[in-house]
Amino acid sequence: MKSASESRPQRLRRALSRRYRGLRGAREEGSFRPLLRYDRDAPELLLSPHWDDAVLGCWSVLSSSREVEVVNLFAGLPEPGHAGVWEVVSGCVDSAERARGRMAEDALALARAGRTALNLPLPDISLLPTLDISLRRRRPELGLAALDGALAEQRRSASRVYAPAGIGGHVDHVLARRYGQGLAGAGMPVELYAELPYCVFHGWPAWVDGLEREPNRDVDAYWKSFLQDVPEMPALDSGEVTRLDAPALAARLEAIGGYRLSLNYAVRRLLADPTLSGFEVRWQLSPRGAATPARHDGR
Repeated sequence: MKSASESRPQRLRRALSRRYRGLRGAREEGSFRPLLRYDRDAPELLLSPHWDDAVLGCWSVLSSSREVEVVNLFAGLPEPGHAGVWEVVSGCVDSAERARGRMAEDALALARAGRTALNLPLPDISLLPTLDISLRRRRPELGLAALDGALAEQRRSASRVYAPAGIGGHVDHVLARRYGQGLAGAGMPVELYAELPYCVFHGWPAWVDGLEREPNRDVDAYWKSFLQDVPEMPALDSGEVTRLDAPALAARLEAIGGYRLSLNYAVRRLLADPTLSGFEVRWQLSPRGAATPARHDGR
């Protein structure tokens, strides 16, 4: 929210700063050449920004018979000693203790689907000493090249990549999406997935859950506000919708209930609603920015 006391020059500087960051990001993406390569015989990689996003966004992928490996991108353990509100509320001594607990929660949740995760050492923005959300734009070591390099040290190829869509605008999610866009531009099959809980803050669009659209509630507009920089996406409502069956939904809800250090009480209660947790949406990106129909082959 803008401060009422913010002067016109201050607003102008803010606008110019945003413009500069956008141009710098465009330059980075234009020169980006990923080390991760396409190999049809390699496993698929599911990119999870944090220790919960794979379960929240892609349970149908995790519980499938496909060869999929979860990669928790921003899973670096912070230095001990820093404690914020989350640590106080959750009864943890510091952010390092809470991070280890979150990692353990995620391991148990993924095990319910027979999966394990590769944890990269990149820092979660919320665990850095400052909570300035522009940090990733100011620090190039936290950009696309750093993400790609950290992943390439562990995995050199993939047959498909699943990346978050960035709905909600979380800095880590948006960087992971930009990485997915870069991979798609280099010829990698990439699918973006809608992230819970952000994508259901206004409920599901009618084309997802099949319910009658409520007046004065345009969920598509909310989603599109976060996807303006993704020309590789097809039409929003052409996304592949998955409705979890009863056993899959029950397993996912049980897994979500175990994220007590990652998800606050209100979000866990929100996601306990099967009408919200029972769907997933994914879009396959075009490699050159031209919209292509989403895949509907049942995979």
